[in-house]
Amino acid sequence: MKPIFIPHSDYQAFVLLHLRSSYGSGVVLISKDWPLGRQTLDDRSFNGHDFALRRLFSSGAIPRDPASLFCSYLLLLLTNPHMGITEWINEMKRTPIYAILSGFPLDYLPGVGTFYGFSRRL
Repeated sequence: MKPIFIPHSDYQAFVLLHLRSSYGSGVVLISKDWPLGRQTLDDRSFNGHDFALRRLFSSGAIPRDPASLFCSYLLLLLTNPHMGITEWINEMKRTPIYAILSGFPLDYLPGVGTFYGFSRRL
């Protein structure tokens, strides 16, 4: 099964919808969160690198958007670079804004194997 590629505009709509449904109109972002939101919401094409991601993930059984996995890995490095993948998944469960900014529904986070498979392909 080929991976699903989500257009950036769909990702932005997803983030806004889930922020509103998870936090209501009282979303509070501390100053530390603004750079994260800006880096993930501005442009998920990663300055043309989405083509490379598409080429790497053009086959296989990974039904996840590679840009979402890349974005999540980037958030991990920006927020908790010392943390492992297993703990990062737990952190996304505890802190939903990380899952939302990554582009994952809160009830359907990727597993550890998905992240390790992604890392191998990179």
